[in-house]
Amino acid sequence: YLVCTCMAQQLSRVGSRQTGFNGSLTPAQRKALLALKEALLAFALDNIEDGEEQNPDLTQPGDPVRPGTLREEAEEAELLADSRTGLLRLLRTSDFDVRKARDLAVTCCKWRASVKPWSIGPELIPVALPSGMWRFGGHTKAGMPIVLVDVAKWAPADYRYGLDEYIRYVAYFMEGAIGRMGPGVEQICMICSMAGWTSEMMQPLAVRCASKLLYIWQNIYPERMGAIFLCNATQAFQGYFFRILRPWMSHRFLSNIHFVGSNLRETLFKHIDPSQLPAHIGLTPVGGTHEEHDVPWRSVPDELDAFIADLGGVDCLPSASDGLNAITMPCSTEIKGDASATNTGDIDLLIGKTQILEVMLFENTLTIDWHITGDLHGVVFGYKVCSPGILGQRIHKEGSLDVADGACSPASAGCITGTLDLVGHKW
Repeated sequence: YLVCTCMAQQLSRVGSRQTGFNGSLTPAQRKALLALKEALLAFALDNIEDGEEQNPDLTQPGDPVRPGTLREEAEEAELLADSRTGLLRLLRTSDFDVRKARDLAVTCCKWRASVKPWSIGPELIPVALPSGMWRFGGHTKAGMPIVLVDVAKWAPADYRYGLDEYIRYVAYFMEGAIGRMGPGVEQICMICSMAGWTSEMMQPLAVRCASKLLYIWQNIYPERMGAIFLCNATQAFQGYFFRILRPWMSHRFLSNIHFVGSNLRETLFKHIDPSQLPAHIGLTPVGGTHEEHDVPWRSVPDELDAFIADLGGVDCLPSASDGLNAITMPCSTEIKGDASATNTGDIDLLIGKTQILEVMLFENTLTIDWHITGDLHGVVFGYKVCSPGILGQRIHKEGSLDVADGACSPASAGCITGTLDLVGHKW
C-alpha cells in the first residue's frame, strides 16, 4: 500500500471552501469579472468595425468546419459578455487570470462562429446521429441533464464527413443538453457504457476524435461536465487508450471522471433516480425503470422545442436542488488501486500535524499521480510504498516534495505534483 502524508509548519488550507460562483465572489473576483466583460466587449467592438456587412450562407452538407466571419465572432462575444455564469466558468477555469480567461473566451467565440452549434441539423451528421451512440437521458437529482453513451456503437471510420462530422455531433449534444438545464443548473452528467470497446476504436481517426472531444469539453464548454461515469471499462481502455488521452486532461477535468464497476447501480442511484435511467445503456445493465430513450433525429432547436413541449413547458425543467450543481465523490482515506480513478477532496492542515492518506495497491496498479494545490507555504508532502512483512512494515520506495521542488509552482499560490511509476514492480 502507498502512504501519503502532508505536514504543515504553518496553518494552511488545501482546497478551501469554493469561491468564484454567483453569491460567493471575493472583491478580487468581482474585479476580474468586470475586467473580462470589458475585454470581451472590446473584442466584439473591434470585430464589428472590421467585419463584413453580411454573413455567408448557412453551412451545407459536406461543407468543412471553417472560420466564421468577424461579425459572427462579435455576436458570440456579445452573447458571452452578457452571461455572468458563462464568464465565471471561464474565470474559474483560468484561476481568475483575466488574460488567460480572455484568450479562452475569444477561442470559444471563434469556435462557435465556425461550428455554429445552434444550427446543426441531421444533414450535417448523417451517420453519427442515427447511430444512437449518444442519446439524451433524464436528469440527476441535482437537476443536471444526462447524456447516455454506448461506446459499442462508435464507428468514426464510417462517418461520411470524417472528423468534422464528429465535431458537429459533439456540439449537437452539448447544445441540446445545455438547453435542457433548469434554473441554477450549469453542468451535464454523462454515463458511458464502455462494454464493447475494441481495438478498432484505437485507430488514428478515433484518437483524433477523442482528443478533439477533450479539447471541446475543456476549452469550448469549460466546467460544463459535472460528472462522467465510465461503466465497465475494459482493460484495453484503462491500460492503453486512457493513458494516451490522460496527458490532454487537466487535473480539474480528471476529477470529474469516475470509473464504475461492480458497484454501478449503487453509485448511479446515489445521484440519479431510477426513473431517469433505462434498464440498459448499450451492453451495460443499469437497472433503471425508464423506457429506452429515442435517438434524436431533428435539428438542435427543433429537438429542444419538442422536448420542452413533451415536458409541459420550460417551467417544468428541474432546478438545481439546494444549490447542488455537481456530483462529487467522497475522498476516502483508503483508495483501491485496481482500476483507473481520480479522487479529490479538501483537508485542513494544522501546524505540526500530519494528514495521512492510504492507497491500496494491486498487482496491476501502473502509476499513481498526485496534484495538491492551495496555500502550501511550509507544507511538505511525503510518500512511501509499503507491504506487510514478518518483522513488521516493509518499505519499498519513499520520498518527499515541497513547494520549493522543481515540480511545484509557487507563483500560483502553491502546487505539488508528482507521479509514482509502479510498472513491473513485484510485491
